[in-house]
Amino acid sequence: MAFEVRNEQYIGSGIIYVNGRDVGNVSAASFAIETNSINRPNFRGGGGNAATLERVQAVRLSLTLDSFNNENLALALRGKVEVLISKKVTDAEFTVGEGINLLRTDDMIDIGKDVIVKKGAEPTPLIKGTDYDVSAAGILPLPGGAIAVADTLKVTYDTVAGNALEALTESGEEVSVVMDGLNDNSGKRNVLDVYRWKPAPTSGLGLISEEFGEFPLEGEVLADTSKPAGKSQFFRRTAQD
Repeated sequence: MAFEVRNEQYIGSGIIYVNGRDVGNVSAASFAIETNSINRPNFRGGGGNAATLERVQAVRLSLTLDSFNNENLALALRGKVEVLISKKVTDAEFTVGEGINLLRTDDMIDIGKDVIVKKGAEPTPLIKGTDYDVSAAGILPLPGGAIAVADTLKVTYDTVAGNALEALTESGEEVSVVMDGLNDNSGKRNVLDVYRWKPAPTSGLGLISEEFGEFPLEGEVLADTSKPAGKSQFFRRTAQD
């Protein structure tokens, strides 16, 4: 009786979900399985081993993420994300120091709305583009303008609505991972379930470059001891025939 030969080459793509959340474009995903060998040498002549046992020491999952949103960065930096609601800040005070190019505001400025800068007790606002400029990070005193060292400024502005990442504030989150996969070569679907994954802080996070950014995530796949006998405690891959 002849057996069917299944020759299926693989070019993988897919959507990665972490705790049910789509993390956006993922350019690489891979497992690494570390084992520990226990050997019993053959003492009866001829060399080699009489017995060997390979034990799984660790299972690691690596992902490379392309989407720089704060939820993804929180995974990479063991952080937490806080929702920010737009608000108006009135008369925030700053003292101009020697050699200062940026007066950093406590909040991110909504540069699409009016910003008012006054000097000391003077009622008349300074002139944007002549005395100062505005960025999302704060106020930029301009050379030749009316702002001098040791001046006290009062700034009124609107903050942006968005979110803020507080990096390295958490001990590390344990998450589930699902890959809704596709073999681009055959068109067949596959689904990968990773039950317990604990990513470590990223080994690299580039912030300025001429190319599209990405950052690696690597962590250990922990054993899920609730799985019954005969079922993997680490991950399962379901594939279409």
